[in-house]
Amino acid sequence: MARGIVPEDIAAYAAAHSAGRDAVQQSLVERTREATGAASVMQIGGDQGVFMEVLTRSIGAKTAIEIGTFTGYSSLAIARGLGPDGRLICCDVSAEWTSIAREHWKLAGVEQRIDLRIAPALETLASLDPATRFDLAFIDADKAG
Repeated sequence: MARGIVPEDIAAYAAAHSAGRDAVQQSLVERTREATGAASVMQIGGDQGVFMEVLTRSIGAKTAIEIGTFTGYSSLAIARGLGPDGRLICCDVSAEWTSIAREHWKLAGVEQRIDLRIAPALETLASLDPATRFDLAFIDADKAG
């Protein structure tokens, strides 16, 4: 039996072999539910957050971009994986929802690694220096665009 797209046995194994959410991540999940209601399903899951952090760290990423920040769970994971000298550009159109992200980035001590840009991502991308390169890109918004 599968829960979502992950078979139950694999989800159970992943849960049993990971540390679970820390206090900041748990607070972010709860605050997202409170503030966004049914839209909270747009937030990545805890297992996906672990994967994003491990992937970012394992490839040695120092620069990353995220298209679609929502309330910041994935950006928190990426920023942690980048390490203290890493830089993450986050693109989103909602100042309201990303205010939750900013609050939790600060609690986690990663706010200095993150450059949040409130504008359509295509505008943000067009404004970047053409020589700009990223080690990691996470696209989680306007997938058709």
